[in-house]
Amino acid sequence: MLSSASAAELKPPTNSLSNETYADCALNQKARELAELIITDSEQQRSELYCNALLSEVAQKKAEEMAAAGKVSHYGSGGSPNLRLIKAGYPLNLPAEAIGENHVEAILGGYSEPQDVIDKFRNSYSHRVHLFAEDPFFLEQNEIGIGYATEWNSPHVEYWVVYIAKGNRVSIDDEPSKSEEDSP
Repeated sequence: MLSSASAAELKPPTNSLSNETYADCALNQKARELAELIITDSEQQRSELYCNALLSEVAQKKAEEMAAAGKVSHYGSGGSPNLRLIKAGYPLNLPAEAIGENHVEAILGGYSEPQDVIDKFRNSYSHRVHLFAEDPFFLEQNEIGIGYATEWNSPHVEYWVVYIAKGNRVSIDDEPSKSEEDSP
């Protein structure tokens, strides 16, 4: 099982890539640049989008798998995107019938620059709705992780994976007070 930062360790990224809070968004610089573009885009409907190390690890593994296979597909050795996150230990809360589907992943191959990737996603209705939260379901998704891999001998050369999912965040306001804990 892949490791994940606790909710207390996750912080919303700032607008600067030099800030270490972007480190959990991705495992390499190009993927971090795409994370910044998605998080700070003027069309982004989410008020907060947190970097999640587990999502980044799973996204990187998926990007490397696609590069090795030379194909861009939501389905791979880990099954569906939803199932892939569940198997990795991400607390994805979906009904059983949705486990074999995709509510969390955007993928692309053949583009080398993050700006080109976000432009391509923006021009795809289903990707745009997911990445920029243009639907109430996606608006609740508040964590992001991105993978990027290259394989020079493959058809697309560059492979991108973006996971945006709903994390189980607990705010300080949600924690019971000492008097509530002691109540019968």
